[in-house]
Amino acid sequence: MLILRKKQQQQRSQRQKRKIKTKRRTKSISSSKIKRRKDSFSSAIKQIGKRVVDQKPITFEEAILVALREAQNLKKGVKKPPNRIVKIPKKGGILPLIPIFAGLSVLGALSGGAAGIAKAVNDAKSAKQQLQESQRHNKMMEAVALGEGMFLKPYKTGMGLFLKLYTN
Repeated sequence: MLILRKKQQQQRSQRQKRKIKTKRRTKSISSSKIKRRKDSFSSAIKQIGKRVVDQKPITFEEAILVALREAQNLKKGVKKPPNRIVKIPKKGGILPLIPIFAGLSVLGALSGGAAGIAKAVNDAKSAKQQLQESQRHNKMMEAVALGEGMFLKPYKTGMGLFLKLYTN
């Protein structure tokens, strides 16, 4: 047991020393040497892989740490595209439009009322013309029928059959 613990402690101390060495190595490499590409995800992965191979990490954990640092450095260089949404300043909102809508509804009511009045006037004119036409027609028919033919008198005052006297 003691031998296993000593070996584990030695391995831990070696790992810590390696971490310190890798930190020193990564600090010495400037981030300006890293090419910043915006091409694609695969090109970023290739670039990170090259940086990991260049630094030659001893353990798998160190390789992961190096890859993460390089990915963060690449991420810093990528610029976000500007927003496509144009912001419009909000002033007033719907409240200033309420009187305008009220005015439009009043105009609609007035135009509907005016149309009703015009229809009533036109109907009155046409009724008057029809009355005049029917009066004229009745006068013409009475003039044509006057003095011709045999008339039947109502039954209350006798037989009701007679001929009109012929006068010239």
